[in-house]
Amino acid sequence: MSSESRTAVVIPAAGRGVRLGPGAPKALRALNGTPMLIHAVRAMAESRAVSLVVVVAPPDGAAAVKTLLDDHALPERTDFLVVPGGESRQESVRAGLDALPPGFDI
Repeated sequence: MSSESRTAVVIPAAGRGVRLGPGAPKALRALNGTPMLIHAVRAMAESRAVSLVVVVAPPDGAAAVKTLLDDHALPERTDFLVVPGGESRQESVRAGLDALPPGFDI
């Protein structure tokens, strides 16, 4: 890791949560009144080592996930990026990694 590199986290949240049953995708379901995705993003963003959180959203839900992030208080020192995922977890993780700007460590 060079002195100029920054650390990014990729959160794959494009799954449908089929095993959880009908309803919203798992990442958007509430836990103690807050979507699970927001809990995950906050946990990563609160780390002083992380300067970028990439959220990989359902292919047709990236705009809704961006709105969700905008509607919740998140640490200002961390940047956020939402990208559409793929048909599989592997494709979604690849989309998140491909979205990383130069100069980031993962």
